Amino acid sequence: MHEIQIPNGYYQLWLRYLSERGLMPEQLGFSAAQLQQLQHVLSLPLDTQSSYLLFTEVIQHSIQFLDCPQLIFELAAYIQPEHFGVLGYMASRSNSVAEAIQYMMRFSRLVVDGSAAVPMRLYQQQDALYLSWPLVDEKYSLIHEMTFACMVQLATQIFDFQHSPIREIHFAHAARMPVRQYENFYRCKTLFKQAKYQIVLNLDSLTIQPQQADPSLIHLLTKQAEDAIALKPNVDSVLQQVQEMVAQYLRQEENIPSIEFVAQVLCCSVRTLQRQLKQEGTGFKQIIEKERMQRCEQLLIQNLGLSEIAQQLGYSDQSALARAYKAYTGQTLLKAKQALQQGEYEKK
Repeated sequence: MHEIQIPNGYYQLWLRYLSERGLMPEQLGFSAAQLQQLQHVLSLPLDTQSSYLLFTEVIQHSIQFLDCPQLIFELAAYIQPEHFGVLGYMASRSNSVAEAIQYMMRFSRLVVDGSAAVPMRLYQQQDALYLSWPLVDEKYSLIHEMTFACMVQLATQIFDFQHSPIREIHFAHAARMPVRQYENFYRCKTLFKQAKYQIVLNLDSLTIQPQQADPSLIHLLTKQAEDAIALKPNVDSVLQQVQEMVAQYLRQEENIPSIEFVAQVLCCSVRTLQRQLKQEGTGFKQIIEKERMQRCEQLLIQNLGLSEIAQQLGYSDQSALARAYKAYTGQTLLKAKQALQQGEYEKK
């Protein structure tokens, strides 16, 4: 798994925070090696990306040295569009909250990149909109807090909110400080140790317009963002990305994703995705079936009932699951369950 890369704007935000307090990085007790790394990163253009692990070291050290557990919130108070690079400018000049969210989904790699960076998922339930990320690894919890705080703070600058559009904030990790401090900052209910990271928005907030919408500038910024994305190396092949997305969707949503959803997350058309998969010798339906069967075997080991497994895998009933499994493996579900569970028993 490749290391996460984050915007150099985050480092510059930290430097500005120190500057406002009359401090220099050299005064915070960093090692010579850390200072050398910091000097290199701070010399790079604002819209490039650098190590998340170094940033974690810097922030955790700063929290301890300055005795400031709420440092993330204090950093976010200085956020400006340029700290998010071209994506920040696109959000500030978009025509609505909904359009800004679309740009976030399409160009998220310009902010946080790497194979461990899972694209944001967007879905609606009744009158609420959910922006969602899964928990990949506890070591990335700090970047979620940093990004959530900066996104919310920047949004309040860009959009003229009469009332907060945020209903709830969900974190998958444990709270780093008293929950009331989070709720005072976000001005909404904040939950921890949840199934996933989520920002829950009122649906009627999507039409709110920014104070400086500029469609002509957005056209130029979109071209710039597309060029920047095109220059990035593929973290994984399209086949690997689709396999990982389908497997993750089956685990988290207990259903199968549509090809339209997968194409949207990968920022391409359905036709383009189909062509790319064909070039790799497979198709979307074949990937779905393979990942279903692998997930089926994982659930068989867990001793789940066949009806429940069928439901989680998007089959109409257990008969449909049994037929699909037999056609794919040449083995009945009963024999597969016995063999898999025997294998697990022998491992023990």
